[in-house]
Amino acid sequence: MFGKCKLVLHRSIPDGFKIKTASITKKADGYYVTLSLEDSTVPEIKPDFNPNKITGIDVGLKEFLTTSEGETVAIPQYYRKAQKRLRVIQKCVSRRKKGSNRRQEAVKQLGKQHKKVADKRKDFHFKTANNLLKKYDVIAVEDLNIKGLARTRLAKSVLDAGWSSFLSILTNKAVNAGLLVVPVSAHNTSQNCSNCGEKVPKKLHERWHDCPHCGCSLDRDHNAAINIKNRAVGHPVLKAQSMSVSEASPKEIAIAGVAEKPASYLYSG
Repeated sequence: MFGKCKLVLHRSIPDGFKIKTASITKKADGYYVTLSLEDSTVPEIKPDFNPNKITGIDVGLKEFLTTSEGETVAIPQYYRKAQKRLRVIQKCVSRRKKGSNRRQEAVKQLGKQHKKVADKRKDFHFKTANNLLKKYDVIAVEDLNIKGLARTRLAKSVLDAGWSSFLSILTNKAVNAGLLVVPVSAHNTSQNCSNCGEKVPKKLHERWHDCPHCGCSLDRDHNAAINIKNRAVGHPVLKAQSMSVSEASPKEIAIAGVAEKPASYLYSG
């Protein structure tokens, strides 16, 4: 038992909310308490999305993501931008005598710098996920082997982008909002033509898709995003929802998928 201890309150606990769990995490700049709250007045949210508001997203290292509508989100590369500063602090750690107070201070400073990079990346992921879920009710994503990619020569760029963390955040926020994230096979999404379906082999450095069969010409990532969207269309949940929407009245169709979404119940202090 910790007993009583002082803390910096991030925001007050709303009236009527019940504290369910509390977790304490030690980070480079101190201890953090995360409270999970429950509001009994909020009804359980069931999936209520519009199957026509669907997009596919292709994550990459040129752009963070590209949607099937051709919209792009630039990749911020927080770690690469902080590398120079991290390298300087790492040298200070190496030069300090092991076990000394000065080395401990340098290690603490290095931890804070790494946390700063991680916090920026996490904030970017949350904002990007929010923007997508405001526009679309269904988001199709590639079922990537990110652990495998993190063992290749692209490891630093893959880990800096934080695809795994982003997809996890996107999926969790979609569930909380009654929306849907559909993982599809990543096999040949960049190679197949999104217009005619024929395979058009391309090397990694080739960033443009030119189909010799149907003449389709567009950005490689845009082509992949359309393929990802097309693969999600046959999802059983989407088919069932499409049938229910087609049987609904025009008024019901107009409001499908735009019901008020629940707020996050995760409280951090």
